[in-house]
Amino acid sequence: MTFRLKSIAAVSACLILSLTALGCSKEGGKSPAPSANPAGSSAADVYPENGLPKDEKVNLKIGFHEAGMGREWFDFAMDSFKKKFPNVSFEVVYSPKIADIIGTKISANNDNDMFDLFSPVLPGGNAAQIPLVESGKVESQEDLWDYKVYDGKGKTVKELAIAGEFEGTARILGKTYLLPTAGTTTGLFFNKKLFEKNGWNQNPKTWDEFLKLGETIKAAGIIPITSPGMYPDYLQYAFGPWKLFELADMKGKLKTFEDDFRNFRNEYTSPESLERWNRVYELGKKGFFPEGMAALNHTQSQMQVLQGKAAMVSTGAWVQNEMKDSTPTDFKWGFMAVPMGDKPDSVKYIRGSFSNGMFIWSAKPELNKKWAKQFIVWMWNLDVQTVIADKGGQLSVRSDFADDPARADKIQDSSKAVAEYIKNNKVVMESAFRDVTLTDPAYAQSVKVISEAASQIATGKQDPLPKLQEAQQLIDKAIAAQKK
Repeated sequence: MTFRLKSIAAVSACLILSLTALGCSKEGGKSPAPSANPAGSSAADVYPENGLPKDEKVNLKIGFHEAGMGREWFDFAMDSFKKKFPNVSFEVVYSPKIADIIGTKISANNDNDMFDLFSPVLPGGNAAQIPLVESGKVESQEDLWDYKVYDGKGKTVKELAIAGEFEGTARILGKTYLLPTAGTTTGLFFNKKLFEKNGWNQNPKTWDEFLKLGETIKAAGIIPITSPGMYPDYLQYAFGPWKLFELADMKGKLKTFEDDFRNFRNEYTSPESLERWNRVYELGKKGFFPEGMAALNHTQSQMQVLQGKAAMVSTGAWVQNEMKDSTPTDFKWGFMAVPMGDKPDSVKYIRGSFSNGMFIWSAKPELNKKWAKQFIVWMWNLDVQTVIADKGGQLSVRSDFADDPARADKIQDSSKAVAEYIKNNKVVMESAFRDVTLTDPAYAQSVKVISEAASQIATGKQDPLPKLQEAQQLIDKAIAAQKK
């Protein structure tokens, strides 16, 4: 296992290694308590754990994105929080289309009707988060790293975080606005029993081995790789920016490439970007992706694997939880990364991600915002983290999660398959964070150009070069506008 300390590599890699009882620990300095008693309150009137008043009722409105993790873990977090702090109640809107609801509320500009806490899915994707931060609409959560975790024996969030998590968590304009509460990774998840039955290679270590595997699967009348064309980001889960790092590392250009990538230089037309998309195009011309890929949504593509119509799907470790109601009882998930190198012992890069945080609306009453922050920290409790692993199919954010083997065993098989892959390969987990932020609309347009072309490229119908050049012109425009 290889660690990239500047990114989330150390975070996720250490976490997944903890599944095999290797564990990671991290020392940190002492930090202040999260809050002092509010002015005018006596010690008897406030909770000793956080200094907030016991007798003032607070109702937190929440917009929750109901997706692969489901809602059971979140309901558990709220129920346990209300038992501890009975003056706090929750009013939740659950929806797989919460982005549209949030967008409508933001446009209405009614602070009273707006959610106190809401999932960070917005119309326009991640780029839409930046204007919220710039306009002061959402609250900074940078201070939460110094809050003491309720069951942390006096330790702070920063002290209990997986090594490198504090440094690697994505920030907007230099501050944390979404304290992570869960972790995950992505790649190619496959039908392990189908692979075993046919004697297929479950761990191709070179690009040529990967191509041979795909040809073998296709010859058996099965789609080698499926992905939901309706949601182009899913293709990135297996072929995303971490593969750029792998290509650069292979050629001994990692340091130069990393600096360029973090600062949006040659975003689409770097040698690594051209090669990555040309390889996807090559797979498409070989017929490795389903012909009707553009019309597939994420559950349909994942069903193709469950039904044996496709061998592998580009998705995340949450797939087991997301598809639990449709999964045959004898089905078992396997995992592999797409190997870009020509040497078996070359480093494989996969996504490392800690997220699942929630925004706090700035215009809410101060007491609401204080309780919202306490609830976010509450989700770092080990009992909540266990339900996140067991019922939500995600990974823990805490370095001590696997100290208890029974607790570690709650992690689902899809995530354990990732751990097995890491054990058998040289792996770096890369978060693909950036050192700068692009806010000009031309940047979002450049992303759209590639997203709309992804399915066509993956099915061998679109040469990637013209689209990459078009996207590069747009991002150059965005960079020039930002310099003015």
